Amino acid sequence: MSKPTARWMLLHGTPLDPSIWDAVRAHLPADSIAPDLNRPQADGPLQQRLAAAVLDDESDSPLIVVGHSLGGQVAMEMALLAPHRIRRLILVCTRDIPVPEFHDAARALRTGAPLDIEATLARWFTAAEIADEGPVIHDVRRRLTAVSPSAYATTLEALATYDRRAELAQIRSPAALLCGRQDLGCTPEVMSTLAADLPDARLQTVDEWAHMSPFVQPADFAERLLNAAE
Repeated sequence: MSKPTARWMLLHGTPLDPSIWDAVRAHLPADSIAPDLNRPQADGPLQQRLAAAVLDDESDSPLIVVGHSLGGQVAMEMALLAPHRIRRLILVCTRDIPVPEFHDAARALRTGAPLDIEATLARWFTAAEIADEGPVIHDVRRRLTAVSPSAYATTLEALATYDRRAELAQIRSPAALLCGRQDLGCTPEVMSTLAADLPDARLQTVDEWAHMSPFVQPADFAERLLNAAE
């Protein structure tokens, strides 16, 4: 008997929303889904709570889970919580170790400091992408302008403390990792560590990518995802 077809699930980063995947989904199977990870806060580690909530939302069908940035950490938690559900992990520009400097960024937001939107864009995109001012830059700037400082601070704190290196050896789902050579946070060195921590993983580095670059060329990104799922 053949295995049931796995459904694609696309998990966004912070402080974004599922719309970041819209143009990519147009090139993926029609039943692909992109849950909203901007959910009410509760006790417990954020990434684990989001993984449990997303799994509860869906039926018991197998999944190909694609996670970008924070979404990648949620994807790894899903594989730890429900290994029988996850046919394949595709982890994009993410990491399994903390970003300690985000403690300061979260503290600043909580004390009323404005979010430096242009500096954030400069960390996430290449200079050429920002100069082009395409739809992705426009949409991300819109989202950064509208984000709740306290909600963003909460997710930054979760990123500042996330450390699952010791547990990732338990993940049995095959994983494909996509890394940006120009990513300032999830660097090739960081993602090489992540690939080594997973029992069954392969890493591809894309020279042209910064952290958010995959979304600038959605057809190319989708093709890379389809190839990674094979």
